[in-house]
Amino acid sequence: MPHALSGDDRIAARWIGYARFLLTLGDEANALAREFPTPDHVCRGADTTLLRSWRNDILRCDGRYALLSPGSWVQSVSDMDYSPLLAECSDAPCVLFGRGDASVLAKPAIAIVGSRRPSLDGCFLAERFAHDLARAGFVIVSGLATGIDAAAHRGAIKAGGETIAVVATGIDATYPPSHRALCEDIVNSGAVVSQFLPASAPKKHHFPRRNRTLSGLALATVVIEAGVPSGTLITATAAAEQGRDVFALPWSINHSGGKGCLQLLMDGALLALNPVDVIRAVNWSRPDSEVADFDETDRSDTQGKQGDETFHALMVALGDGHHSADELANSLALDVIEVHQALVQLEIDGQLTRSGHGHWTRIRA
Repeated sequence: MPHALSGDDRIAARWIGYARFLLTLGDEANALAREFPTPDHVCRGADTTLLRSWRNDILRCDGRYALLSPGSWVQSVSDMDYSPLLAECSDAPCVLFGRGDASVLAKPAIAIVGSRRPSLDGCFLAERFAHDLARAGFVIVSGLATGIDAAAHRGAIKAGGETIAVVATGIDATYPPSHRALCEDIVNSGAVVSQFLPASAPKKHHFPRRNRTLSGLALATVVIEAGVPSGTLITATAAAEQGRDVFALPWSINHSGGKGCLQLLMDGALLALNPVDVIRAVNWSRPDSEVADFDETDRSDTQGKQGDETFHALMVALGDGHHSADELANSLALDVIEVHQALVQLEIDGQLTRSGHGHWTRIRA
């Protein structure tokens, strides 16, 4: 069982002091955490210079930022319930703080990552892959960021599955702040974890370290959409260095947001056209038939017009592209006047925008 932090400020303060000292060390931190797995082990240890300094950090931590949410916990790398996959990594975090169900960290997981500024199709595919992989029994791991990460978490939750958010802040903060509600949903459907101390801000150097933890928790990493360069490629590189499979979805050579996926495929990443490709590659034992029934009607953002077949058909046909009324009418076998009227109504409703060349595109939420 993880060590509970909420409800006893003194215990939380001691663990924060314990972790704070380890964060100041280099390669020796992991070995020390295994030799002295809890603050009590440090306090009972021999009176060496190193342990004396470590003990001072533990005892002097005053707990002023240790008032954590109910259900908060901490794990040491030597704990029995620490993620076995993550523990295999040479740079596994010595300490993980968390909220939610710690047991999900030990279950088979797939990481899904991608751009913070994805296309509409990218968001749709992230949610679909997460949904179907969660239905197949995988925990979905991602980073709570905007775009692909958020879509992956939501897909897992929608499937009734479990998901883990690996964050670059303390567990008592949410970044971005707009994801507070999603963060609470994740706590209720899995766990939010961090290798950084409570009250930590989202500093730039936190994210590459967070990305290695994210990939380390998973059997494989699926890249839905990524630019060049990007944090997503850092995660994919980390996964490959950790000996994990990396999958990438193919994108058009003209799609700037997908250049990272094309680069990964050229560098040897595995091609993923659908969730079953991932399941088969990692030799998951559940039958393919259990990967089912993602509702593609959710791709439409028509806000109340889902019941109108014309509006719905137009939104799906537009996808993430730019199309004229004539192209849409021919594609859907509809009258061009009817199509143009519907496009204008969707523009008025804030769903579409029109270019000067008479082409329409969907507005991102």
